[in-house]
Amino acid sequence: MKSKAIFLDRDGTLIKDTGYLHKVEDIEFLPGVVDALKKLKAFKLFIITNQAGISKKNFLLEDMHRVNAFISKELLNHKIKIEHIYYCPHTPQDNCQCRKPKTMLIKSAQKEYDIDLKNSLVIGDKPADIMLAKNAGCKSVYLLTGHGLEYLEEARKAVPDYISAEFIRAADYVLFRNEDKIKSIKEVSEIALELRKKKKRIVTLNGTFDILHAGHDYMVSEAKKQGDILIVGVNSDSSVKSNKGKHRPINNEMSRGKMMASYKEVDYVTLFNEKTPIELLEIIKPDVHVNGSEYGENCIEAPTVKKHGGKIHIVGLLPGYSSTGILAKKG
Repeated sequence: MKSKAIFLDRDGTLIKDTGYLHKVEDIEFLPGVVDALKKLKAFKLFIITNQAGISKKNFLLEDMHRVNAFISKELLNHKIKIEHIYYCPHTPQDNCQCRKPKTMLIKSAQKEYDIDLKNSLVIGDKPADIMLAKNAGCKSVYLLTGHGLEYLEEARKAVPDYISAEFIRAADYVLFRNEDKIKSIKEVSEIALELRKKKKRIVTLNGTFDILHAGHDYMVSEAKKQGDILIVGVNSDSSVKSNKGKHRPINNEMSRGKMMASYKEVDYVTLFNEKTPIELLEIIKPDVHVNGSEYGENCIEAPTVKKHGGKIHIVGLLPGYSSTGILAKKG
């Protein structure tokens, strides 16, 4: 049986990109990388990295090998095996066949390790990583670490499967297996009816949930505490564009729905097309609807929820966390 693989960029994805990094003492693993790679143990792991600094004579080939050996050893200390590190030493002007997004290196891995490229992924922080995946027939995750924010608009044109602010959430996307949590509005209506018959306390939460961060984690955790079953409404792509403009969402509705369903606290996820969740709340009739403190007790959902005997529960926002804020940092 062919193996599934994850092809990892190096600088800006696994370690901090300091610009032509060539000293072991300058290596700094990015937050969450080790924990994320531990989660991905079902995949063979490879690094594919462009290292033009060699041709530019910014550092020696031996310097790069020392850095790569250190990275492999450190990860192996955490029981994470990098099968092989493939590198291109050339500049774009060299017009070689090995520099990403050309596929020579990934094809070498395919041949040497019997890789199923269709069910493999590329994870990186540059458009070349996403184009590499596209050219090789792989899936892809684009990271906003490293140069990710700087080149976001270019990367979006290559249509990555998911865009993530952190490596750990990229791993969650790769490992998503909870399709049964995602329901149509009709299915949610039937589920809610049965739950009410069983006297279960239903909690609802809604939002765009575009670039996930710690604030979302906290909101979901607090929402689950308010009842027995948590149903999350996710704005469809058309709904988000109506609310936030033509450049949003960053991730499509199915990706955003999957990521919300990946939370253990979330029982069901459904998509809705309207600008507000009022129609959805009319169907579910929650006992508690959770909202962020920026909307307050008198939020637009309040009359609908209270009409059916429910209440609004307000959760304070974690300072400094917002999808819009993350995206505004680019440049």
